[in-house]
Amino acid sequence: MCAVEDLTHTSFRKLSHLAICLKENIEANSSNFLKDFRLVPRAICDLDLDEIDTSTTIFGKHLAMPLMAAAMTGGHPEVRPINEIIAQVAQKSCIAMGVGSQRAALEKKIPYISESFQIVRELAPNILLIGNLGAAQFGKEWCFGKQEVQEAIDLIQADALAVHVNPAQELTQIEGDTCFHGFFDRVTEIAGQVKTPVLLKEVGSGMSREDASRVQGSHLAGIDVGGLGGTSWVAVEALRALEKQDRLHHEFGRTFWDWGIPTALSVVETRSVMDKVIIATGGVRNGLEAAQLLALGADCVGMALPFLKAAHQGMNEVEFLVQKFQLELKAAMLLTGCRTIADLRKIPIVVTGIGREWLLARGIDMTMPWRAKK
Repeated sequence: MCAVEDLTHTSFRKLSHLAICLKENIEANSSNFLKDFRLVPRAICDLDLDEIDTSTTIFGKHLAMPLMAAAMTGGHPEVRPINEIIAQVAQKSCIAMGVGSQRAALEKKIPYISESFQIVRELAPNILLIGNLGAAQFGKEWCFGKQEVQEAIDLIQADALAVHVNPAQELTQIEGDTCFHGFFDRVTEIAGQVKTPVLLKEVGSGMSREDASRVQGSHLAGIDVGGLGGTSWVAVEALRALEKQDRLHHEFGRTFWDWGIPTALSVVETRSVMDKVIIATGGVRNGLEAAQLLALGADCVGMALPFLKAAHQGMNEVEFLVQKFQLELKAAMLLTGCRTIADLRKIPIVVTGIGREWLLARGIDMTMPWRAKK
């Protein structure tokens, strides 16, 4: 078993992450490349806005729309109010939510840490709730196994568990865990032993077709692509290193700030070889972008930083964010002649620019015939 990091250190690192996300520019310089994937407008749409159905079902849970308040925080009492606000809006709006890494809650049983996660299920008993553990804790010198996975699930009564894969972030983090050897085999083995769906989640660098092929042939239930174009956790760690006057990790982070596969391309890459659940996070900022990603093959889209910033301002801002998102999604569906989410996967998409060059270089069919098969 590996040595357990001092828990208070882990907890306060989460608080530091939150502060940096709220006060610094931590987004990637690269876009998510959705500009290269254009939906074809339909002037003769023959629809009424009131009949647009944005509902969907993921992991057996009904959602009013395919939106998730993506994993961002947890593990410190000062971040509990953020989770409380988002959870209440998620319950009211019938959207999904993911919590931040639950590692701190499992390593030592300290009530204030566990409660920062448990409050989500208490306030949102009916939502699709996704737990979170780190891939590095399942590596060669692993700490976590089936018992810890089940504990994380039970702690919040999770409907699914995401194992976040973040090698670029860990390499930038001053005290990062850099041994990922063997984690995939171990996680997939555990996924076959628990009843709750387990998926892999990137945190800003995206997932490739090669990654998705391995997931397709495993017990894992899907992928959260966590593509390049939104929050860069390499950037977060680089700025944290700057605060701690660690020049090496700061400059390393500057080099890899924009490392990864843009979100739109990551969705296409993964959907081209995988028929399991795909959650598209990474720079999603509105319902139109969500419609594009759903058309490309995603089952759900996630936003993290917009929810975090809105929650910092209060519940009304989070409610407005969700209302605006749904109106934008419904409008995008009406303007492309789509009554349901399934209809989005059948409409034409025009691929241009670097996105087109990427798909050509990767040998991916630009007509994307697999979209309608999902």
